[in-house]
Amino acid sequence: MELHAYLGRAGTGKSHEMLEEITTKMLQDPLGDPIVIIAPTQNTFQLEQYFVNNPELNGSLRTEVLHFERLSHRIFQEVGGLTEQPLTKAATEMMIYDLLQQHQSELNLYQSQVKYYGFSEKLYEQIQDFKRYAVTPEAIQSFTEETPLQTRTKDKLQDIALIYQYLEARIEGEYVSPEDSLQRFIEMMPKSEWLAHTEIYIDGFHNFSTLEYQMIEQLTRCAKRVTIALTTDGDKDPFSLFRKPTETLTQIEEIADKLNISLHTKQFKAPQRFQQPALNHLEQSFDALQFEPSAQHEGVQVLESSSMREEVNEIARRILRENRDQGRRYQDIAILYRDDTYAQLLESILPQYDIPYHIDVKQSMTYHPVMEMLRSLIEVIQTKWQFDPLMRLFKTDVLTQKFSNSQYLIDLLENFVLERGIYGARWLDERYFNVEQFNRMGRKQQTLTDDLRDTYEHVIQLKDDVLQKVLYVENQFKDCHDATAFATAFYEALEHFELPNQLMTERDRYELDGQPRKAEEIDQIWNGLIQTLDDMVAVFGEQEMTQQHFLELFDIGLEQLEFNMIPQTLDQVSIGTMDLAKVDNKAHVYLVGMNDGVLPQTVTPSSLITDEEKKSFETHANIELSPTSDILQMDEAFVCYIAMTRSKSAVTFSYSLMGTSNDEKEISPFLSQILELFSGLTVNNIHHQHQANPLTLMEHPHQTKIALFEALKAWLDEEIVADSWLDTYQVMRDDERLNEGLDYLLTALTYDNETVRLSNNLAEQLYGKTMNASVSRFEGYQECPFKHYASHGLRLNERTKYKLENFDLGDIFHQVLRFISEKVVGNFKQLTRKQMQQLTAEALETILPTVQFNLLNSSAYYRYLSQKIGAIVETTLTALQYQGSHSKFKPERFETGFRRRPRNPQELQSVPLKTSQGIPINIRGQIDRIDTYTDHDESFVNIVDYKSSSGSASLDLTKVFYGRQMQMVTYMDIVLQNKQRLGLRDFTKPGGMLYFHVHEPRLDLAWNELDETKRNQKFLQSFKLSGLVNEDPTVLEAVDTRLEPSFKSDIVPVGLKKDGTANANSQVTDEQTIYKLIQHNKRNFIDIASQIMDGHTEVAPMKYDDKLPCEFCSFKPVCHVDGMIDSKRYRTVDESIDPLKAIQEIKLEGEEEDDGTKDSN
Repeated sequence: MELHAYLGRAGTGKSHEMLEEITTKMLQDPLGDPIVIIAPTQNTFQLEQYFVNNPELNGSLRTEVLHFERLSHRIFQEVGGLTEQPLTKAATEMMIYDLLQQHQSELNLYQSQVKYYGFSEKLYEQIQDFKRYAVTPEAIQSFTEETPLQTRTKDKLQDIALIYQYLEARIEGEYVSPEDSLQRFIEMMPKSEWLAHTEIYIDGFHNFSTLEYQMIEQLTRCAKRVTIALTTDGDKDPFSLFRKPTETLTQIEEIADKLNISLHTKQFKAPQRFQQPALNHLEQSFDALQFEPSAQHEGVQVLESSSMREEVNEIARRILRENRDQGRRYQDIAILYRDDTYAQLLESILPQYDIPYHIDVKQSMTYHPVMEMLRSLIEVIQTKWQFDPLMRLFKTDVLTQKFSNSQYLIDLLENFVLERGIYGARWLDERYFNVEQFNRMGRKQQTLTDDLRDTYEHVIQLKDDVLQKVLYVENQFKDCHDATAFATAFYEALEHFELPNQLMTERDRYELDGQPRKAEEIDQIWNGLIQTLDDMVAVFGEQEMTQQHFLELFDIGLEQLEFNMIPQTLDQVSIGTMDLAKVDNKAHVYLVGMNDGVLPQTVTPSSLITDEEKKSFETHANIELSPTSDILQMDEAFVCYIAMTRSKSAVTFSYSLMGTSNDEKEISPFLSQILELFSGLTVNNIHHQHQANPLTLMEHPHQTKIALFEALKAWLDEEIVADSWLDTYQVMRDDERLNEGLDYLLTALTYDNETVRLSNNLAEQLYGKTMNASVSRFEGYQECPFKHYASHGLRLNERTKYKLENFDLGDIFHQVLRFISEKVVGNFKQLTRKQMQQLTAEALETILPTVQFNLLNSSAYYRYLSQKIGAIVETTLTALQYQGSHSKFKPERFETGFRRRPRNPQELQSVPLKTSQGIPINIRGQIDRIDTYTDHDESFVNIVDYKSSSGSASLDLTKVFYGRQMQMVTYMDIVLQNKQRLGLRDFTKPGGMLYFHVHEPRLDLAWNELDETKRNQKFLQSFKLSGLVNEDPTVLEAVDTRLEPSFKSDIVPVGLKKDGTANANSQVTDEQTIYKLIQHNKRNFIDIASQIMDGHTEVAPMKYDDKLPCEFCSFKPVCHVDGMIDSKRYRTVDESIDPLKAIQEIKLEGEEEDDGTKDSN
């Protein structure tokens, strides 16, 4: 029984001495007593390599490299003592989740948490922590009873102890957890003959848990000799850099005292690892209170970058340079990080430089398509076929691989399902899933070609194939009542899908393609799935459970699975975290992300037990638990120290000034401290270095092309660029090995987002020989020519969703008001409150089921919205009744269509116009309401347009002038052209062009305005029409019969002064100006149509009121509008003009130049 300790700072040769000692013993007696090296799991491979690669040893029969758990299995193989079945992490978590459900009512604090998957994981970690520190449920229970605690803390600890106790009872005699097997290992050690002759070496640890200390104590009792290597100088100051390993040394000393033996310590003081004086100085002075700055800093570098991505790119370039110029192998280089973002960046950037690497971090299987498919399948059954999990199931493409072009088919399916609101049983309803329904998808009806029919049929086949598989699983589950039956049924379903064959074929393909990592992933996923099903059967067996409970437990098991990848080649860069630095004696170590907040890291407790509760355990019960946050914070300097002393020749520190979210970052205080250790060491700013020496950017063809592009872009922008970039371009252009993709990349230099102008022939093919178009189409062109081209030329079909958009709401109001208007023949002023309610109910009952496949009856929210629509319609009818009772104009027509050739007597006729190319322009549309008033031999007409949004319920005459708002003037023109069809007098004149805002008024009233009269006034004022009215006295008297001097109408935008003329705020003009507006509007139609037929497709939105129409444009993802590129093509108009004055300067046909009168003929 001997206990030895090798003590020394980093790089002093402790591990080397230990390995040399073992090597010597093996050479002297290859078949002598066993030697075991106990190391952390992550270090065992590296140590095994040391012996395998030693040519003198010719293998090793005597020495084994193990970790504590593998050593325990070695002893159990010899003496027995472990008959129970091992319990995996996934199985334990499933068991805990099951226990939480069973005993929910017994919990005090955590009753509401038991259904959350994450809670069972947290509880598992806490119980595992208790076991590592040898804390039993009884000890926790005793602590809560004997210690005065806050109610919340007491309830929390009692809940944890309760589940912990039930877990122990559940596994006793049948299963064994890793911690329990180690406890059994301690009990069985004295029975081992093999162990009695074994020499134990422990290396790579800085501290141990209570359970591990107990194992070390028992190993010391039972083994021939135990030697422990610790990185410490023996300084027992509680604030020392070596606080953690020194505390471990104190515990080892206590073990020696307890066993009444001497601890033989051997001090290592002479540095052996470091080949550069600067590295030796760095190690010696990092924690020194007083130091002399060293002038030698060769082997130590500090890099500063503007961003994390630039930082990683620079590290990659330097690795390539080392490999090429110094002949340094990749396996002699390591990268250590602390921020997990760097792991993702390294994984994405290093392959671009063709640098082989291995990241020694276990990755979750959750995001692999096969695992996503399994978990989505579970969720589909759990949620009864909800949209999101079912679409995820399709998109994994695991169950749909037999369909060619499956991703496109799935995209079409998603578009259709989003539009029709498919969920639950609707997925199986053939009324939804047929070719005709698919062809109605989107806003534009398409011609059903044979190819399109074939595509839609394939979409339906794909959908049916996947759903049949889901149904098969559900049918398999129907007669299952326990875990074994469910697990068996699930596996048989996978066999039925032929998933095992599919995965094995995929694995073989990866191996043939030289992608062993992907092949290994397939193997590990399948093995993990089978292990999880086996765990379900082993743990729950015949236990009765519901389908829902089985799926919850199964999902928890799958969520715990991780890839455990071994390096695919020996010569590759090692990447790991600073906390678990698994690299030693590397030629060059890069420490990336040396920023404040990362090193030192702000440590926040994440366990269920708080730091205060841990301290309370230690104070009152003398029970030590895992380190608290303040202790971990003290050890941050030690983390930095260990990481930076892994290298023999060079260490490079790097940090960035900006994070991934564009947040500012500061240099690590540890790095600032390191800079002070060297008098000549400066921070090397990467950007400045590249500007001074562009050749440092040219390490790999792919990345050089990117840097070359940026340099040439700057050159074209007339910035100063190094001549070497132009030389680089010529070299790469002329070398076939380097110029792949170069021409394509350089097209972006002159990319201007410029569209191609269509030829007259192509424009005619796209738009036809006759232009049949709505007014909104012309307005859309004025907003942006490309928008028109995408919508009406390419006829791109927008994705529609099963939800109510603003324009849908407008359509509903139009239809409802038309229904009611026709019922009462426009006589709103006679309506009573009861009649309004009855008519509204009847209209909604008729119209709402036709909206978006009965959308408004699909959920409680939409049913509420239906009621709200009804309330808005009733308030609208009240306003219409009030307006009708004070106006001589009577609603004559509702929702009146117009086109070149009317389809019935009710429709109006539009007179064709012609483009400059001679192509007819046939305008079509629908007028919401036409009001008429006849006085003797004259008729007057009002156009009333219903708008459901306040923004569009106003007439902007500047927009009218520039063709951005053509609707109202066009409607007036059409009505005046059709006076005979409307039964009006020969002398029919324009009255007003007015907007009616359909809405639910929100009245902003002061406390002194809350009486009924004031409220009604505000209510009616909110429905006041806006627009433009003919100032003819006959019209003014008719639109509001109450108009008189000094009166302001609450119906139309007109108020009279004392002399009877319209006041300054009135929106009125003379009849002649309205005719000129109509004439100008026609010219706008001709100009716009001519530009369309000229083939204009520019991304040239019209900027108005300092706003672009792009914000809500559906085609923005297609045109990629970019202010930096496209702003020169933005069209602007003179918004300062007086539009009415500008219109009045227009001469009508037959109008005299000098007197401004209109020819009566």
